[in-house]
Amino acid sequence: MVLSRDGLLEWLSDEVLARRAQRGDLEAFDTLVVRHAPALRRFVANTYPDRHECDDIVQETFIAAWKALPTFAFRSQFRTWLYSLASRRTVDALRRRRPQSDLDAAAETPDLGPGPGQRALDGDFMTALNRELSRLPYPGRAAWWLREVYDLPLSEIATVLHTTEGSVRGHLQRTRKRLAEALEEFRP
Repeated sequence: MVLSRDGLLEWLSDEVLARRAQRGDLEAFDTLVVRHAPALRRFVANTYPDRHECDDIVQETFIAAWKALPTFAFRSQFRTWLYSLASRRTVDALRRRRPQSDLDAAAETPDLGPGPGQRALDGDFMTALNRELSRLPYPGRAAWWLREVYDLPLSEIATVLHTTEGSVRGHLQRTRKRLAEALEEFRP
């Protein structure tokens, strides 16, 4: 059985593919895009409120990655660097969306949905979780998704969010506390 060049590229590590892409290997970069696009799309979709714009943000992220790849110094994993670029693009999109808002302040939106008893009876925990996460400021929401869903270590989350590990711990602590309080009705 003879494998095509594309088939061989799938087996290479991100670092090897990124180094090849730095030298202009488009197929190596395409392999990285195929490998990371689904997870990056989920990350952006979970941290940006308008699902229709998520694909644009992911596309902008990969364009930025291709342009910046010659200067990528491999001080972090390629995946971490990619999430960092996506995070930056997401924050930029949030700023364009709400130019007057402070991204560190929680959005104050009234809860017009059914009351706590009805939500508990409906068993709609995931809807409630997503609603509460969407109300959080971007840094807390992004830190929560990267830690709880993508299982990134604090050091990588700090790199992605361009902050310190202490700040990430603080974001996670505040987010977990807020979610625990907001979702109290779903506790067994």
